[in-house]
Amino acid sequence: MSQNIVRYTLTPKDLHAHIFQVELTLDNPNPLGQVFSLPNWIPGSYLIRDFSKHIVSISAQSCGEKIAIKKLDKNHWITQPCDENITLKYELYAFDLSVRCAYLTNERAFFNGSSVFLKPIGFEDALCELVINYPARNTLGDWSCATTLKLESKHKGFEVYQADNYQDLIDHPVEMADFTRFEFEVSGVPHAMTLTGQHAADIARLRADLMRICQHHIDFFGDIPFDEYLFLTLVKTKGYGGLEHKKSSSLICSRKELPTQDKPEITSDYTRFLALCSHEYFHAWWIKTIKPASFHVLNLGRENYTEQLWIFEGFTSYYDELSLLRTKLLSPEQYLTLFAKTLTRVQKSQGRYKQSLAESSFDAWTKFYQQDENAPNAIVSYYTKGALLAFVLDIEIRSRSNDTQSLDNVLKLIWTGYQDTGLEDNTVQKIVEHLTQSDFTKFFDDYLYGVSELPLKQAFDYVGINCEFSHKKGELSNFGIGINKAQEFAIITHVLDDTCAQVAGLYVGDKIISIDGIKVQAKDLASAIDSYTEGGVIQVGILRDELLSELSVTITNSEPTFCTLSIIDNLSKDTLKRQKQWFYHA
Repeated sequence: MSQNIVRYTLTPKDLHAHIFQVELTLDNPNPLGQVFSLPNWIPGSYLIRDFSKHIVSISAQSCGEKIAIKKLDKNHWITQPCDENITLKYELYAFDLSVRCAYLTNERAFFNGSSVFLKPIGFEDALCELVINYPARNTLGDWSCATTLKLESKHKGFEVYQADNYQDLIDHPVEMADFTRFEFEVSGVPHAMTLTGQHAADIARLRADLMRICQHHIDFFGDIPFDEYLFLTLVKTKGYGGLEHKKSSSLICSRKELPTQDKPEITSDYTRFLALCSHEYFHAWWIKTIKPASFHVLNLGRENYTEQLWIFEGFTSYYDELSLLRTKLLSPEQYLTLFAKTLTRVQKSQGRYKQSLAESSFDAWTKFYQQDENAPNAIVSYYTKGALLAFVLDIEIRSRSNDTQSLDNVLKLIWTGYQDTGLEDNTVQKIVEHLTQSDFTKFFDDYLYGVSELPLKQAFDYVGINCEFSHKKGELSNFGIGINKAQEFAIITHVLDDTCAQVAGLYVGDKIISIDGIKVQAKDLASAIDSYTEGGVIQVGILRDELLSELSVTITNSEPTFCTLSIIDNLSKDTLKRQKQWFYHA
């Protein structure tokens, strides 16, 4: 069976109806009935998405004759027994404007294989051939195809690609559009980026900055796990997202996040995009190659649980911005401003008192990826708090080893020794203890498996950084609520635990229409509340279930959450040295 080639043909059939047509041809099927399946989730995005719900029709033929095909469950089909070849023909709806699924309009076609290619059970290791047809009509210009699948041949109207097996087939997203493409080389490896959508990007600058980031990551690990790399980027008015693959990444950015020639300085918006590129590129090493041991054989039909997402997403979130500093794309002050925002986001989350990072990783499927109005009170992000734990662990390693070891050394040791086996839950702790000759049991019990507050101020002090938390004017989190500002009046989206808003009985869904009898719009609510001091009583007029009522809220001081990081003046020579080592891996 494994010598067979599974042949797929994908056609953008109806651009305005968003319909892809896929044909799958298989020789030597199971004579008892061939089973086909479609993944329920995509690696890197830990939510059951049930991609099969997008299949709108399916049929099967053998030797030109129609044969029966029956659905077994939500994502499995079986054909009637036959000894000859089988051709499936199915259509699927593609209008998910994200990095995860499939999308088709008259402006672009995009897909991840996990959401469009049925897998013939028993042929997982067979070679796959993919024919990608261009649309018959394209009124917006000449489309090109961008992917890291192996190109076999190009023809007028279609291109032919090959993948080593099914897992290889679905790990190469495909973009078809009239996009901008530019190329560059790093350490002898070809790289490229495509920009789909209207933009005025300074390509020369973007190329130069990407080269610095890519070179940094390659030098950091000392090895390259791919023979080419492609950044597929969708440019929108508003948007943000990324998903990693072994040789590519799918990105979404807003137009304002791209550099332009009239803005030579590095803006916070552009920094955000560079950090996203850095993050997804880092994943080529740190989740696509080095991964949890349990991820070496993924079951894409059900959840695959791990307690290690804090390692792979948290560590990556720590290094994505730190690498911008180390490549001199950011100044220390700019980097600290970025890092302070991460600290602020974590401090605003009451869930950090209730959910450990290990639990956050394990429960990603049901909690992090399915957040409700109580999420700020119940969960913590393995991205943001994971980045903070990475920093604190980094400083603790430096401190206990007299600055001879760091988290950098941990990652590099893992890279050289764990590509084949992957990481167990305690691998990082064992390596840290080996490098420092020190017991980290309490550290991990407190900060990974427990909910103890991270010793952030002490860690920053070690490298000569002052860390302060304060209240920020205009932050409704100080009052204890989040709101939807899209409408005239503020609609409460969440209420934080143990705040004056919760104590007074404000609920999610309440529409705030007045403060002390005076009409207040959503855009003015924060400033209106800021005018009151602790102990003051506010009469908050609300609309709940279309009924007017008024609640008395007694202002109490909330926990300070706004973080400021700054370099301490007049540091000792030793502290300055430690700061430089942390900043620049010196």
